[in-house]
Amino acid sequence: MNTKNQFKNFLSIIDAIPASIYWKDKSGKTLGCNKYMLEMAGMERKDIIGKTDYELVWKDAAEKLRQADEFVIKNDTIYETEETGLLANGQKHTYLSTKAPLYDEATEEIIGIIGVSVDITDRKKAEQLQKQKDKEVFDQISQAVETLSGSIAHEIRTPLSIIGINIDRLQLEFDKTLTSSDKTEQVNKIKELINNIKFAIKSASNIINMLLVKLRNIFHTNNASDTKLKPYSIKSCINEAIQEYPFYNDEYKAIVWDDAANKDFIYEGNYLLTKHVLFNLIKNALRAIKETERGKIYISLRTDKNSNHLIFRDTASGIPPKMLDSIFQQFSSTSKDGAGLGLAFCKTIMNSYNGDITCNSKTGKYTEFVLSFPATNNT
Repeated sequence: MNTKNQFKNFLSIIDAIPASIYWKDKSGKTLGCNKYMLEMAGMERKDIIGKTDYELVWKDAAEKLRQADEFVIKNDTIYETEETGLLANGQKHTYLSTKAPLYDEATEEIIGIIGVSVDITDRKKAEQLQKQKDKEVFDQISQAVETLSGSIAHEIRTPLSIIGINIDRLQLEFDKTLTSSDKTEQVNKIKELINNIKFAIKSASNIINMLLVKLRNIFHTNNASDTKLKPYSIKSCINEAIQEYPFYNDEYKAIVWDDAANKDFIYEGNYLLTKHVLFNLIKNALRAIKETERGKIYISLRTDKNSNHLIFRDTASGIPPKMLDSIFQQFSSTSKDGAGLGLAFCKTIMNSYNGDITCNSKTGKYTEFVLSFPATNNT
């Protein structure tokens, strides 16, 4: 095979490679290239020969390209770098370029460079997008940690205070039993104090569970929507939430819920998460009742053609109109002590059921939340 045919075969091989292949002399003039580079430059092979990067469409990047070429020639070494330039189609692309010395076969002297440039534009975009996502996640985690740290400090302080106070009182009652003739009265007081401590421990445990669920929801925003939905009785969930909620003393008397008078319906969701939604609503309502020193919590059910509804109304302080639009935002709060996570959590959970939670309120009169669940075949 003669030299001409060998060169044609060589060109046909490199033309089939999906990367830019080129070789230049020591002054930077193009000696040859493959079809891929010709398409990048928007030129014919005969027109690109003898041209430097300063004369091609990516001339704005020519100085940096030339510096890389000179580094290879001066140091007689292979060099890898990322290069960005404008193409004939008007788009900027980024390439991972590997350049090596080009030797004269007879003298083995360096006569230029040979390079291969692989398009990594899509990869760079993906990396940039990932960096942006990582930053968003980091910012979200930082905000969540800061907010939750305040929430944990506030929420846990109350049950710990209850435990501390009751332990002090318990010590006093034990001291009294040593001198008191009425042992029965002292024993009853001690039992009451022990029950108070048990309540505080249960309350702290419940708070920790709620915070953990909220934390998972913040860090893994798709978890709720990825949860497999199963059919459950809403009345069963309400009854269990009321039974398990750590009411203090006679707080439970504020709940007005008539199991027999309300018709049950089946909803598709997550039983534990639904209970935590109710825990959040009960907790907020009890706080409002305590602050205003009045009010009740009314829970009822109703159904219509397409949806089933749980109505949760408290008759305490109500929510000011200017705050209603933002109460479901993740770091918004209607309470000066709140972390602003509860109602956003409730919204996320209800949306994951293809349902919703809405609120209407009249300041000084009531606050009403309506939890809407899609009707199911089991309803």
